[in-house]
Amino acid sequence: MMDEKVLSVKPISLVKVKELLKELAKEGELTYEQSLTLKYADKFSKISRPKADKLVAELMEIEGMTDEIAIKITDLLPQNTEVISLIIGKNTKVSDESLDKILKLVKGVYSGESKEKVSTGKKPKTKEKK
Repeated sequence: MMDEKVLSVKPISLVKVKELLKELAKEGELTYEQSLTLKYADKFSKISRPKADKLVAELMEIEGMTDEIAIKITDLLPQNTEVISLIIGKNTKVSDESLDKILKLVKGVYSGESKEKVSTGKKPKTKEKK
């Protein structure tokens, strides 16, 4: 058995995880862990891939922002600056102005998305035709 070695680590958004696992599922059967991860990603990814990519890019323009923090904000879509501060943590200094900008960007993502999906993480219910 060969030892596996991690060459690099790059954080990715939950919606990208979902897409990658769906592609992998088309090629063959997912492992148990992959299947659970896909269910989790499907349930909790709140926005579309293009919107997630755009939000990460916009967040990365803010001074002091890292990939990890931008992606975590994109996955969680916090609704107030207090939660954003908790995500960023104590070790990263971000101004109140930057916190407000982050909140504005996150809230801007909601336009065009279903309010029910954003608030609960679930897709909106549709009425069945009889």
